[in-house]
Amino acid sequence: MSSHNSRPWKVVVLAVLMAFAAPAWAQDHVMHGESAAHHNASAPPAPEFEPAIPEGMTLEEVLDVAGSPPPGDFPEPLVDDKTYAFFLLEQLEYRVAADNNTADHLGWEAQGWIGGDFNKFWWKNEGEAVFDGPDEGETETDLLYSRLITPFWDFQAGVQYAGEWHGNDYEDRWSGVIALQGLAPYKFELDSSLYISEHGDITIEMEAEYDLRITQRLVLQPRAGMGFAFQDVSERGLGAGMTDVTLDLRLRYEIKRGFAPYLGVRSRFLVGETGNMAEARGEDSDQVFFLAGVLLAF
Repeated sequence: MSSHNSRPWKVVVLAVLMAFAAPAWAQDHVMHGESAAHHNASAPPAPEFEPAIPEGMTLEEVLDVAGSPPPGDFPEPLVDDKTYAFFLLEQLEYRVAADNNTADHLGWEAQGWIGGDFNKFWWKNEGEAVFDGPDEGETETDLLYSRLITPFWDFQAGVQYAGEWHGNDYEDRWSGVIALQGLAPYKFELDSSLYISEHGDITIEMEAEYDLRITQRLVLQPRAGMGFAFQDVSERGLGAGMTDVTLDLRLRYEIKRGFAPYLGVRSRFLVGETGNMAEARGEDSDQVFFLAGVLLAF
């Protein structure tokens, strides 16, 4: 009974409180609205773009000056079509045979180029010569047009001139060359070349090397090379299939970036039919050499 009579009093008290709070709530919102409007009204207008024209000059005169050549005291602009040249004598070494039946000899391998960023004339030369005993040796020279096809790879095409001598007997040959040379992931340097000789013989040579820096100056370089022939080439002692495998290991010390003496070891294996041909001639199919040489670059 008493609970039912107290409800009207609660409603009356709630109504009185809302009547007193409503004007304050409305005034607060009005003040916030006036403050926002005042803020927006006081914001500066967006600036309009006007070109900066020196005093006393018209826009046409400014454009004429901008299109004229620079003053004579200005530095030269950056040239992006300059011609560069590079030379690398990667191997110049004396090879001492571990087997007394094999002659010691001098070996070399060099390459270089001249040209721009995309197009170059590229040359490569390698060979070996025996001076202890009979005068004999061989050399190969590739003359190539090189085109940069990706940031780290060059496509090359050209000719090779190769010569081989035994005493007074000298033989030479010409071949067409298609090559791909570049830097693979993890900084492996690769060079692959396909040769088509003037007699129609087809051979492939592949090389891979890697510079393992022990310190900033001490570098260990493993290197591997393989040769292939598509047919028997009896005059060169080559059999069809894989012909040879060469494994090198050189430790060099870079006195300067372009001058580094080194020591190393080389193992060369004649495999397959090529190895059988060499053994039939009384030659060793496996050879080991100790190396001492120098790298030059400029």
